[in-house]
Amino acid sequence: MRQQHSHSWLLKLATKTLKYFLLGLASCTVTYVVSTVLGLGVLSSLMILLLEKFALRALVLVFCLGAIAVITESLRS
Repeated sequence: MRQQHSHSWLLKLATKTLKYFLLGLASCTVTYVVSTVLGLGVLSSLMILLLEKFALRALVLVFCLGAIAVITESLRS
């Protein structure tokens, strides 16, 4: 019989954070494509500005959180 392993709250937080970051990135991509097709240059430039300023920083934070969660989970085992 297989023993069920309960994951730490930090690993659950890291996976949920990654999930919602990727969903947000996908929604920004869809918004950019739709605004480009409809000719809304202001919204397109706003999406580019948003991705340049915040997406890279958020990506670094999400990956750091994931790395910390993986390290603590491996030390726990």
